[in-house]
Amino acid sequence: MKKTRQQNQRSISISLNPANFQVFDGLALDFGQQQLFGVKNGTLYPLIGQSKLQYKRKRQNGGDKILHESISANGKVHLNSNDPLLTYNHVIAVDTNTRTIQGSKVSVTAAIHLVPTGKHGESMSASTTLLSVFEAWNVIEKPENHGWWQVLGAVSKQADFYPGKIALVVDSDLGEHASFNSREKPIFMDDYLPENVTIVYGSDKGGPEHLTTSLIKYCHDTADSVFKRQNVLMDIEGLEPGDGRLFSHFRQWNDLDSFKKFVD
Repeated sequence: MKKTRQQNQRSISISLNPANFQVFDGLALDFGQQQLFGVKNGTLYPLIGQSKLQYKRKRQNGGDKILHESISANGKVHLNSNDPLLTYNHVIAVDTNTRTIQGSKVSVTAAIHLVPTGKHGESMSASTTLLSVFEAWNVIEKPENHGWWQVLGAVSKQADFYPGKIALVVDSDLGEHASFNSREKPIFMDDYLPENVTIVYGSDKGGPEHLTTSLIKYCHDTADSVFKRQNVLMDIEGLEPGDGRLFSHFRQWNDLDSFKKFVD
């Protein structure tokens, strides 16, 4: 007998600025735009402040699994998880894979850059570029956060190419995102998130309907391909010693054309 696969229940939650409940009489959903508005005396108004959108999946054991979490750059509240990304000028997704090799912890980070170019009905258009693939050995702090820090550092050195607001899509430290985005807590060592950057959460298990899932999964698979191709074990060309403060060795993979494209 064929085994029936159980589908766990999924839900959407929106956290609103409390001022909305004081100013407006209620809320209204524009089904065409899939956008939420405040209602005052029968008139629709944009909601006040920033609002957080979450997609969740109920798990049989334990709490809900967060599949996506985002804040739009312009304060608008959408029910489609991809629409908030369209409010940013740039979307950069980063993922780090770490393995222990011959007694050393080797972390490979991949980052992809997406520029939203428009929305057409239910579909969106964008241009994508594999931004960076690099390798760090024996990182002293969390390798994931070190990966964000390295990518944002490289972006800041070429700020003219990244004008406007940036969404940084990551798949870790979800409980700290509010503190990172409010600049109450540094993302790595003593460095805080740049003012034009907002962290967005995506899970590689989130489902194909979420762009954040596709981006994180691509970065995960790209980083994983470095290990699978045995470059780390068999090829030490370009592997440079570190200063011992942050990591023991570092390598930037410059032949990005050798990696699989985001969309083939």
